[in-house]
Amino acid sequence: MGGIGGIVSIGFAVWFYITAEKKKAPAIQWAIAGFISYFVPWLVWVKVMGPKKIPFSPSIGILFGATCAFLVLTFVLKRFKGPE
Repeated sequence: MGGIGGIVSIGFAVWFYITAEKKKAPAIQWAIAGFISYFVPWLVWVKVMGPKKIPFSPSIGILFGATCAFLVLTFVLKRFKGPE
């Protein structure tokens, strides 16, 4: 079950890490936040909806997780002000 979801969540962790480094934020913590902010919504979607209940459910789950991770990045990390 975790194949593509796990790979995509690692991608989000790397994206959050790189963005945090640019903002001089704690990169490891943000990489973990990126992983969690994608993986948890994706996992909830996959467990609740399941691939048999609606067509394209795994793809929608990936999109749902990606949207949640993007919102966390936009509304939290992008507003972080690094040390001055």
